[in-house]
Amino acid sequence: MSAVITRAKQQYIKAIKWEIGVILLGVCFVSLIQFSASMSFFVGAFSAFLPHCVFVYWVFFRTAKNQQKITAFYRGEGIKWLVAIILIALSFIFIPHLKLLFFFIGYILVLGLNIVLPIALNRQAV
Repeated sequence: MSAVITRAKQQYIKAIKWEIGVILLGVCFVSLIQFSASMSFFVGAFSAFLPHCVFVYWVFFRTAKNQQKITAFYRGEGIKWLVAIILIALSFIFIPHLKLLFFFIGYILVLGLNIVLPIALNRQAV
């Protein structure tokens, strides 16, 4: 396995740990503002976080042949979207008092973290 992929794996593991911390801090902060909205925030954040974890696992931690790396990337992205759609649909169906504003704040926050944290950790490492 190349050094670049090994370094990317380590950075994504760090990024996921940071995201867990930010999600927990966000839930605590939202529960101080409006306790009933903290569940909506968590579900929204989880709806973006879990698909990202599935994608990272699919691309970096599964064994794939070298010629199949790009295929694994595109399949991982497709699976990520499928998991996100399923989680959002299940949230809307099974959580009757979902506060949409807090749900989407959590969702968008974690989507932003999915983009920013690996870049920030990469700049720190260099």
